[in-house]
Amino acid sequence: MGNKTAAVFALVLVLWAGAQQPDEACANCPTVELEREGKPIVAVKTSPDDVSDVFVIEYLDVQTGYLEALDPDARRAQVADVALWFDARTRLDPALQTGDFVWAVYNPDLDDGSGRAYLLELLPYPEAEPAHHALQRFLIYDPAPYRTRVRFGKDTEAYGHIAQVERVKGVRERVVLGDGEVTYLADADRFEVNFSDGDQAVEVVQGKSRAWGRRLEYDNASGKARVAGPIRLERAGEKPLSGSSQSLIYDLDEDTLTLQGEVVLVQEGRTTRANAAYVVESEGYAYLYGDPVVSKGPDGEVRGRVVRYRLDSGELLLLEGIEAVFDDAP
Repeated sequence: MGNKTAAVFALVLVLWAGAQQPDEACANCPTVELEREGKPIVAVKTSPDDVSDVFVIEYLDVQTGYLEALDPDARRAQVADVALWFDARTRLDPALQTGDFVWAVYNPDLDDGSGRAYLLELLPYPEAEPAHHALQRFLIYDPAPYRTRVRFGKDTEAYGHIAQVERVKGVRERVVLGDGEVTYLADADRFEVNFSDGDQAVEVVQGKSRAWGRRLEYDNASGKARVAGPIRLERAGEKPLSGSSQSLIYDLDEDTLTLQGEVVLVQEGRTTRANAAYVVESEGYAYLYGDPVVSKGPDGEVRGRVVRYRLDSGELLLLEGIEAVFDDAP
């Protein structure tokens, strides 16, 4: 690890391990915290430093504005009135063209003494007034058997081996959680993250419900965490429930889980299929939506457009669009 990166890492441990409240299960774990309407979103490194010393913060600049110039051969670009130079760290969206409105992340440190600002990322951005922002970017890596924990409010947690937290106060605050590899690149003096596409790379836990997916991306502006599927769901209890869907959304404001696309719930010999399931764990219900929702069990088949599903027992209540009730008993 380069001297600069090592110094930054040491500074982060002092600032964050000392300033943040300790996690319940880890007295001195370093943490990163966001907040949405009084609800905390906290990413926690759980592995000891002799297992992983990757808890890194970068202080970077962001310039939004029109892409005035882009010259890959000369290895430079200009966004608004900021001239930016390429190096080994630079990542460009290949579809960008001069005149596009962009989000440019660059390193304001003048490492080589040239006075140049070095471009890290150049990405499309919704058109707005050109502006300059200060960016804090955190990287946490907890290799197996440890996992980084992200707490949403009081009742929901998510787990994965890699967490990236990006914070531009009042503009963009995000968390990406997943699995993969973290490699230190000595020539560029930075860590490279390569996310994997494992089907159970992240786990979301809320009450008795547990769901697994490929990657979680949380946007603090919307208060929603989207988990890419396929999704596997399990719920403990006297009548355990299992399920699946194509994707999952956690809503911090409502404290709910929404399963989307080809939803299947299996419980006590009954299989229920729907287009979407809105899970209110605190109430013990899921509200299923489909065209139609179809539930088949030992006592027959039920169909309807909106169905209330009791999570503990599998009891169904048709709320809208009853199509048919068939009794398979002789």
